[in-house]
Amino acid sequence: MTKRERVEGIENGKRMVERMTIENKLDDLRDATARLAGAEVKVDMLRDRKWILVEELKALGHDFTTTCEGMDVVLSAPPSMRF
Repeated sequence: MTKRERVEGIENGKRMVERMTIENKLDDLRDATARLAGAEVKVDMLRDRKWILVEELKALGHDFTTTCEGMDVVLSAPPSMRF
């Protein structure tokens, strides 16, 4: 084997490792993206439930400004929501 053949073999090996690394990282990215999409759906569902409960508590006359939890709700509420 000549020196040139050895160098070309090493370069080809490096390219193969780079391709494998890229494919592994792309697989990880696909997995992370899918997991995030699932988590975002769950977060949206929880947010919807939170605001339904807030509206129900408001209708029952609850004063959100009297508790720490209530103030968290007040501070995170959209500007259109009145307390």
